[in-house]
Amino acid sequence: MAIKARQGSFLPPLVSLCIPPVLREEAQALASQGPMVHPVWKKLEQRGRHFVVRTRELGDIEEVADWARSWLVEPEGVLDKSRRQAFQNVVERAKRHVVLAPVGHGHFLAMGWRERP
Repeated sequence: MAIKARQGSFLPPLVSLCIPPVLREEAQALASQGPMVHPVWKKLEQRGRHFVVRTRELGDIEEVADWARSWLVEPEGVLDKSRRQAFQNVVERAKRHVVLAPVGHGHFLAMGWRERP
């Protein structure tokens, strides 16, 4: 649901994407890289056992979904059943908020915000 602002413009929704604890090492590795791969990884916060990205940026959600999808297609390490499911969950959570179009074999492009009922 977009929030109507002055002059008829809309603010995008504030989205929280949860990254499961089993993906902790991969998420922290990206967040600690220098130079930063994408600014969304600076927004990564730990809340209890989970990591959460809170953003209003379409590109941030695209980056997180693309990261998870690329791991599913071309894993950079061991991809057991629980980790595979965790990456799939990240992609599905991103799809709840934005329309993702596949690009190539293992990447996504965010086309826009999903309509909220």
